Amino acid sequence: MMKDHSLSPDPNHARGPVAGNWGSGFKRFISLLLLIHLAAIFVGPCAAPAPSSHWAREAETVLTPYLRAAFLKDHGYRFFAPNPGPSHLVRYELINADGEIIRDGRFPDLDSHWPRLLYHRHFMISESLFNIGNLPQEGPPEDAPSEVRSSYEQRLRFRNLYLDSLGKYFAQTEPQASKVRLYMQEHLIPSPEEVARGLTLDDPSLYLEVQIGEYQVEGSDKP
Repeated sequence: MMKDHSLSPDPNHARGPVAGNWGSGFKRFISLLLLIHLAAIFVGPCAAPAPSSHWAREAETVLTPYLRAAFLKDHGYRFFAPNPGPSHLVRYELINADGEIIRDGRFPDLDSHWPRLLYHRHFMISESLFNIGNLPQEGPPEDAPSEVRSSYEQRLRFRNLYLDSLGKYFAQTEPQASKVRLYMQEHLIPSPEEVARGLTLDDPSLYLEVQIGEYQVEGSDKP
């Protein structure tokens, strides 16, 4: 009986190029590309946002075309180090028709917003509110360009819509609520020296608070 050798590998058959047959010049070229990409991964977050070191800014200038092509430029994560900024939370007070505080709380809340990913999603809401709500007490001067005044008014409307949305959300958790008072809390990060002295991360002195608005529940009587 004859065997079919048509599918048997031919040791003399010409093979394509493999890694072991790459020339030294091509290997150096690939190594250079890998080094550039590795450097870009670190330079992107180290160079922005400020403050950043001189060498990081100079390296970013050189690598900017690649950073933009690889979408590695202008991201604010900076590996969350070395100096992460304070976090921002929303504290709220639910007030009844008699003007009494019937309940208060903090948003997001570790006890109700879990697992951690759910807490983080709600935390992004409070951070977004800080970013859009951090407006100066007084608007632009009357002689300011129309573009500046228009931008300020647009941000102001957006902030008010944001506050109304949060107020409505909190009011739905308490049927007796007539008004919701909102505060922005800035949670500072203690220094290593303060932690060494025994200051805890949730120490009240690390929270700075300012009132940012009130939401009147529809259909309720004002206190």
